[in-house]
Amino acid sequence: MTVVDKRMYRFALPAQWAAGARRNLAPSGDRLVVPDQLGVVPVPGAAEAGALPAVDDRGVLWWLRPTRTLARRALPGTRGPVLVGPLDGPGPARRLLRGRSLFWVLTDRGLDRYAADTLQRLTPVVRPAISDAAEDGRDGVWLVEAEAGSPGRWWLRHVDCWGRSCRPPFPVPGLEGDAPTVAVAGDRLVVLDPVVSTEAYVVDPATGAVTAIGLDQVHHGRRTLLTAARGTRIHLLTATSDDRAVYQAVNLTGSVEDHQDLELPLGRPTALVGGPAGLVVACAHGLADIAARPGRTGERTSTFITPALVSPPGSRSGWDRAEIDVVLPVGTAMDVTWAATDDLSTVDRAASLFDGPAPADLVDQLDALLPWCEDQAVAYSGVSDTEEVEQLAALLDGAAAATLWLRVRLHTPPGRVPPALVALRVRYPDVSYLDDLPAIYRENPQAAAELRRIVAPYELLFDGLDAELAALPDRVDPSTADDARTDHLLSWLGFPPLGDLPAPIRSQLLQHAAELLDLRGTCGGLQLLLDLVTDNRATVTDHADEPGAWFLGTGGGPSVGAAAARLGVDTVSLAQRPAPARAGGMVLGSTPLGRGCPDPELVLAERATTVTVTVEVDPEQRTTLQPVIERLMPAFVPAHCRLQVHYTAADAADRSRRLDVDFQLDAAALYSAVHWRLGATTRLDAWTLPAPPCRPVLLDHGGPLGGPQRLH
Repeated sequence: MTVVDKRMYRFALPAQWAAGARRNLAPSGDRLVVPDQLGVVPVPGAAEAGALPAVDDRGVLWWLRPTRTLARRALPGTRGPVLVGPLDGPGPARRLLRGRSLFWVLTDRGLDRYAADTLQRLTPVVRPAISDAAEDGRDGVWLVEAEAGSPGRWWLRHVDCWGRSCRPPFPVPGLEGDAPTVAVAGDRLVVLDPVVSTEAYVVDPATGAVTAIGLDQVHHGRRTLLTAARGTRIHLLTATSDDRAVYQAVNLTGSVEDHQDLELPLGRPTALVGGPAGLVVACAHGLADIAARPGRTGERTSTFITPALVSPPGSRSGWDRAEIDVVLPVGTAMDVTWAATDDLSTVDRAASLFDGPAPADLVDQLDALLPWCEDQAVAYSGVSDTEEVEQLAALLDGAAAATLWLRVRLHTPPGRVPPALVALRVRYPDVSYLDDLPAIYRENPQAAAELRRIVAPYELLFDGLDAELAALPDRVDPSTADDARTDHLLSWLGFPPLGDLPAPIRSQLLQHAAELLDLRGTCGGLQLLLDLVTDNRATVTDHADEPGAWFLGTGGGPSVGAAAARLGVDTVSLAQRPAPARAGGMVLGSTPLGRGCPDPELVLAERATTVTVTVEVDPEQRTTLQPVIERLMPAFVPAHCRLQVHYTAADAADRSRRLDVDFQLDAAALYSAVHWRLGATTRLDAWTLPAPPCRPVLLDHGGPLGGPQRLH
């Protein structure tokens, strides 16, 4: 087959999906999902006209009755509502806000403050020019207020829990109208003229920068309710009649992520609030939840359109195919269509739609502008009862132009599980197995097209294998291998199964594998291995590397063929083997009666073949690490060595204050706090020294140097 460098455009991450235009598709992790179908469900016990709702940061619904009585939604399984008490104050209330420890009530005179625990009225904030207010996520509020003496000019002011200004107010250029509304969306503010409803203004309070985003035409000239539901999306609700409304969820760039027509059983909406538990709408005849209600509306269509994709001209150009990874449940459907052109004016006009804030009707404008090849659309129907990801494809060999747009539409009938887009790949240039067949197979365009569709599944299969083979070098390279394969690669090198180790530790072992295998069987190799596995919480002691033993026998005779023993600077005092008999501790058949004596050969043999590992970890960490260490030890400790592993409780403070062989004067070991430093702040009795390994040996003070020495 002809060898051609194949390339592709890939959409699989949130930033990549954001580059396209979408409608009725919301990001969920790395996927685009069809939002649930919504319905308006009356709140039990809240069929009250004129109620003002508020939702706290835990999702609890509160509302203020026209009589100024505060009520709360009843707990599940209980009857409601729960009447909390009165919020007495002058004048009619316009909005209720719930902070962490305060209730705020917006009136024509300003803001009334109430303690949430006692409902006691606190000092009010007298500012009669306030149009609207929104919680800041704590106990403060953001205000939209008119500029004094300049009707029609609006400013944003942030006040704290005492009603004091946190910073000087700043204007919102371009905002007009008689009573704009405000919502807090993450670290941004959203301001809207609810009557005109042509644009929403996204404000960065840190800099005062304002970005205008266009709204869908359905909101234009109609009263629109606004909330951010303590999240990062804008929720809009516009009544089209007394019993119907349009709901839209818009991101901060203006893309419509959800669009639904809702029936209003309680009449025209008057307020919209939300929180972690969902949205609540106040209507003419009471409060209602906007909640998932499958099967409440007709078929829903969700659309994703890529930005302009370009296949550079050359000896090999054009387009190969589109591959769509999708979850397509039974009863749902998907169709894939493309548009291609070399007309620069069309390309420029389409590109201008993607520049800057996306208009709310971006999908509609692209549908009308681009030359979609509907006759070459490819359709698929869902047949799976599981959420298995399928890889479906659509040939693009008919797109001869250099610039291409791809449109994917998902269709969800009422009552069906919504589909989800997982990934999208558009491959180019136009290369096929058909190119390697004799020319007679390509002379008839219609026959060639049919033959291309026959070989397309094989191309999809073998291109996937080619991609797998091409990716093998990166998958076995320690510096580029993904976390899912590190355990498999370590097993190739003789490591035991380590799938229960955290991925970063497996990656470190893989990167140091060459050094570890080169040092296998040595103290340095074992220390490096345990440093990686335990995060430098292990110490390896090879007793064969300790100073040579001096055996002080009776009369100072030769020991194991050596000269008579003498005391020296490297003298090591060892416990005698076997241990002497002791009342209450004697084991018959193992401990001789009477006073024991050291056996030099036994002591040397034990020291030369003993490796001690001390691991300082918490009990919880030991539960995880001990099985791993037990699997690693046989591969890195020689079989003839006797291994002793001791686990001690880990205490970072205690470890940093131990004067031991591994003691270091370093910020990493002693921490950065002043009271850990050696120097003027050092206190006696604060440094813990390790206990001596055995009882000290007392020498006879009368023994002459160089002469026979006695122990007692």
